[in-house]
Amino acid sequence: MKIIFAKNLGFCFGVKRAVELSENILNKDPKPVYFWGKPIHNERVVKKIRSGEEKFITSPKQAKSGTLVIRGHGVSPFVPPKNIKIRDLTCPLVKKVQLAARSLFKKGYQVIIIGDKNHPEVKGIKGYTQNKAAVIESEQQAKRIKKIKKMGAVSQTTQDFNKVNKILKILKKKARNFQWLNTLCPEVISRQKELLKILKKADGVLVIGSRTSANTKRLADIAKNSKRKVFWANSLKDLKKQRFRGIFTLGVVSGTSAPNWEIEKIKKWLDTKQK
Repeated sequence: MKIIFAKNLGFCFGVKRAVELSENILNKDPKPVYFWGKPIHNERVVKKIRSGEEKFITSPKQAKSGTLVIRGHGVSPFVPPKNIKIRDLTCPLVKKVQLAARSLFKKGYQVIIIGDKNHPEVKGIKGYTQNKAAVIESEQQAKRIKKIKKMGAVSQTTQDFNKVNKILKILKKKARNFQWLNTLCPEVISRQKELLKILKKADGVLVIGSRTSANTKRLADIAKNSKRKVFWANSLKDLKKQRFRGIFTLGVVSGTSAPNWEIEKIKKWLDTKQK
């Protein structure tokens, strides 16, 4: 079996930053440490950085003392609890979307967020519009929007760029004054485009990462839509359960929160399978 490894594997800048800050916070900041949501969407990474003293909460009101950590996907604007240290892991690119949505809202635009309505990143962005933004998940939903004077669109950073472009073509016809602020993550787009190139050569694709990760799921969906056989693993242990029967060329890609240490193990193991 021939293996084609993507050039971009493992942590992106935002995830690497969130992991390093989490480790630093757990070592040095006032205890207890409250994480408002999981810092990133990869259970193996979260397990590795845990100290055993942290607490995971769903509301800042649950933090009574110590340190409150905002997850990498960001949150809606909130009133910080008193006498608690706030540490913000929000990815700088997600922060850019939040501020873009707020700017459009203040200028009187009907804000549209292209993304998954139940994803924490999208919920946080929506909060910057006083929860008045509309979330669009599909072309069908975009077609149902009524025509208005002013519309401004942003996107969840990890969306499929092809899907976003299709939705934008529809939205542009819905307003006299239409503004599109491109908030897609360049790293995510780069990985999606690299996968499309790999799919031209491979008859199977291994996606490394967590099933809870939006950008990892996007890679798996792109591969499935190409009618290729898709394998999914978040660790070498997961991978060893897979059977690559009938696969002559295997492409290997990863989500931006896939553990670097597991990727190295997987690469070494796959190298022994190459012919």
